[in-house]
Amino acid sequence: MAQNLVASTSKFHIYSSFNLSTDDISALSLLYAPLIGNDAFTLYMALAALLNRNNLKSEEIIHQDLFDIYSLKPVDFLRSKNKLEGIGLLLTYEKDGDYIYVLLPPLSPKNFIKDAVYGLYLHSKVRKEAYELIKKHFLIDKPDVLGYKEITKSFDEVYSSRVSSDETFEKFSYLLGKNPTNYLDIKNVTFDFDKFAKEINEDYLEAGIDSTFKEQIIKLSFVYLFNEHDMATLFMDSINKNGYFDYRILKKKANVLFEYRRNMNAPKLVEKEELDGKPSDLVSFLDNASPSRVLQMVNPKYPATYLATINEIYNSISLPRGVINCMIIKTLRDKGGELPPVTYFKKVAESWIQDNILSTKDAVVYITTTKESRPSKSRKEKEFKSQSKTPIEWEEA
Repeated sequence: MAQNLVASTSKFHIYSSFNLSTDDISALSLLYAPLIGNDAFTLYMALAALLNRNNLKSEEIIHQDLFDIYSLKPVDFLRSKNKLEGIGLLLTYEKDGDYIYVLLPPLSPKNFIKDAVYGLYLHSKVRKEAYELIKKHFLIDKPDVLGYKEITKSFDEVYSSRVSSDETFEKFSYLLGKNPTNYLDIKNVTFDFDKFAKEINEDYLEAGIDSTFKEQIIKLSFVYLFNEHDMATLFMDSINKNGYFDYRILKKKANVLFEYRRNMNAPKLVEKEELDGKPSDLVSFLDNASPSRVLQMVNPKYPATYLATINEIYNSISLPRGVINCMIIKTLRDKGGELPPVTYFKKVAESWIQDNILSTKDAVVYITTTKESRPSKSRKEKEFKSQSKTPIEWEEA
């Protein structure tokens, strides 16, 4: 779904809990950059450079200054920021038009390459030879201890006191900072985990069905586009010699099945905007989308009562369904996923009618155009009388 561009006059602060090390920069340059591209990599390094090294917080900065310093266009900034958020390197907060950006540390090279998502996507982005070269770059020689006896002292052999109650491990970890982001935030809403769970035997799970196991299954189903039955079959094929489920075997089996079905080495990393259909397809979708599909686009965990509200909105507002769907999507986005009562939408509908937003195409342009660049009413009237936009102009809008 399209986003409004960040206003050039808006302000922001940058926060972090760590200083970039040489290893971090190497990981960002060789592991992350092939996935996010040069612009997003540059933006991450720019945000890190603007931090005060003493307190790891930036001064108040205006977005236009950032654009000027790094020759960024607002649309390029938005695209790069989204990539950093999606890959797990940035958190973004907004309040009254101002922003807070929180930098997150990159994974260690070992964890990156071993991860089911990151490692696979890197493999799909570079040649096999380049992938092996990158892996070799981060290899560390282990000492040959054959014939030696380890005599390292344990903690309790050296220290007798305990960490005081107010110095908990959580507090200590916070002071150290740099808590690794081990997993991408993936919510595969099309995968029915309960349906999958009914097809497997829980006796093969040492810890039972816990959050870690659920996350592993949902992540792989997302990466490989496997359904519930596919994952259940792979689960039963991933039992180790001790009679328990082994996630490492599951990853290998998943890749083998994917190669067999798709005749390719690994799934490709594709940005959502590359999958967007033509404008005519979008208009058709909005004209026919069901209430549940509209809600799921913005708030997958919507309350069931929202469906009844949307049906009431359809029945009480005399506008095409595509226009109303655009109105609902914009409102959900503006309200953080919450759906106001029908009376709210009636007032919005009156405003849209006054602005001549009467077709789905007009509504799409309206909700995807920033307030600053939105045409005036007189200009709209001229455009309404003139010839319709060409496909290229529509895509730019």
